[in-house]
Amino acid sequence: MKLTLKTDYSLRVLIFLQKEEKATIQEIADFYKIKKNHLSVVVNKLSELGYIDSISGPKGGISLRKNALNLTLAEVVMAFEDFDLVECFDNKNNTCRLSPSCKLKSILKGAQKSFIAELAQYKVKDLS
Repeated sequence: MKLTLKTDYSLRVLIFLQKEEKATIQEIADFYKIKKNHLSVVVNKLSELGYIDSISGPKGGISLRKNALNLTLAEVVMAFEDFDLVECFDNKNNTCRLSPSCKLKSILKGAQKSFIAELAQYKVKDLS
């Protein structure tokens, strides 16, 4: 399994904002050497989720909300990732002919639960 860039960038933003009280998207993009427009999409979602505050304007910037420090890594990752690892995880669009007798689904579900359980042991504040 590979996390998407959006998830990776979201974690990077949260880590950066623990060290800096306020920052601009450009400052974070420059620090990590990533494209500002890609980072903007992630910052917008983090703001929608209530993890960060975003203030527009020349004196604006983004800052970490205090409650975000207690988010688990599982919560952050699950907010950005699609966890339908295989077609049969998506009950609406599943057309797999093996689904009724396939044991792979339960094995992969178990692996996914273990992955999430591991991430749930750590909070954003543990990242710095």
